[in-house]
Amino acid sequence: MTNKEIKLSARKNISQNMGNCVSLTAFLFAVFVFLGLCELALFMLFKRIGWEYFFSWQGIKDHVSVRLFWFLDLIVIIPFASFEMWTVRRFFVDIARADSYVGSRQYINSHSYVYYSHTMFSSIIINSLKLFSAVPFAISTYSVYYWGWVCKLSELTSAGLLCFMFSLGLSVVFFGLMVHYWISLALAPYIMTLNPRTNIFDACDLSVRLMDGQHGRYISFLLSFVMYIPALLLVYPVFIIYPYFRLSYIVFLQDIMGSYWQDKMPSMIKRWRKYSK
Repeated sequence: MTNKEIKLSARKNISQNMGNCVSLTAFLFAVFVFLGLCELALFMLFKRIGWEYFFSWQGIKDHVSVRLFWFLDLIVIIPFASFEMWTVRRFFVDIARADSYVGSRQYINSHSYVYYSHTMFSSIIINSLKLFSAVPFAISTYSVYYWGWVCKLSELTSAGLLCFMFSLGLSVVFFGLMVHYWISLALAPYIMTLNPRTNIFDACDLSVRLMDGQHGRYISFLLSFVMYIPALLLVYPVFIIYPYFRLSYIVFLQDIMGSYWQDKMPSMIKRWRKYSK
């Protein structure tokens, strides 16, 4: 399918499920607003008791307690946000199937602990793989910063200049490899969404194999939505643009996966309803 055909399919889904699309987007928006307000409340509290350095880069560099605070803060925020995002992703898959997400919502609510732990583990693995692939780029970028800014021009020898140019070249190469690997993992979250019982490592391996040769097409698809970015600054278009992008993205990935796109959730819900009576 071309990008035009994919977007046409997404527009049809939105027109038939406008209320559900807007409500899911509003829910996800509310989740991030809630997290932002929690962080703001912490900032106001710490500022009131004289601990505003907890929210400064200097404090993070100088105090172990500040680093521990942010580590614990992320441990709370990331699992909560990951669970909500995976849940919304599941509901959008149902909408793309022209089906109600009521069954998925009931199933998730009934198996909240298992679903939560599974999505959390999967999220940790995928993000860890992405973080690991970013390490070479981060090191080479720091080398560029060190030889280009930390070392003063008067101290920069020919060897230092060579190191700067070499680091710059490595940064470009490692950035390309990082983006390539991140795109290769793009299918993994949706493979897990279609079948929550799938092993996350098998999902990542299948994603890498299916995305082979699709990286240019993937980038082209994302770039086709760049023109909508200015409209997002108005906030209100988010409730239309985000569902449009999300449903287009699902149709796009479904086209890439082909016969591998097998949604197991409906059969799981059917069995659960049968044996829960």
